[in-house]
Amino acid sequence: MGSLKIVIPILVVITIIVIIFNLTQNETVEEQIEELESSSEIQNMLETIRKDKLDNDSSDNPYMATEREWIQSGPFQIDRSEYVLGEKVFVNIVNLNKNDKGTMIFTKIINSTHVFEYKKISFDGSKPQQNFYLSFNLVEQRGICTVDQLIGDWELRFVGVDGKFNSLEFKIKNQIIPGAERQFEPVC
Repeated sequence: MGSLKIVIPILVVITIIVIIFNLTQNETVEEQIEELESSSEIQNMLETIRKDKLDNDSSDNPYMATEREWIQSGPFQIDRSEYVLGEKVFVNIVNLNKNDKGTMIFTKIINSTHVFEYKKISFDGSKPQQNFYLSFNLVEQRGICTVDQLIGDWELRFVGVDGKFNSLEFKIKNQIIPGAERQFEPVC
């Protein structure tokens, strides 16, 4: 009977502790859920996405991603022949000969005699192949101030390989991915 007097209060104390622990855990989880649901940043982002989708769907020329076509010159491939502003060019390098070394130059064709060099990227077949994405952006420091300087015909040239690979041609169209309009507001 004496040990029963000790066991009952211990069980009561343990039960109270378990109940208090559960209640505090439930309150903490509920507070976290409320914080997430009421987070204005997340709500604003979701609302922006909804608005961009509605704007795109109701526009005269809605954006629809095109399927990849994989235009190729030797071991070099780009995923499309046409891009819209905000899309990235995916460059894939497959089975580059270990002796092939040079530079890829992304150029905007100005006219039959002039180009603008946008980006140079080295390649070296003796090193592991590196596939990559390249985005085209307005860059005030480089004098690329408006979308007019990005829209048009482009070429990916391969220098340092004695004409072994033909250039890859592509176009950037006068269309912007919905939601990326602010990225293409004039910067100069």
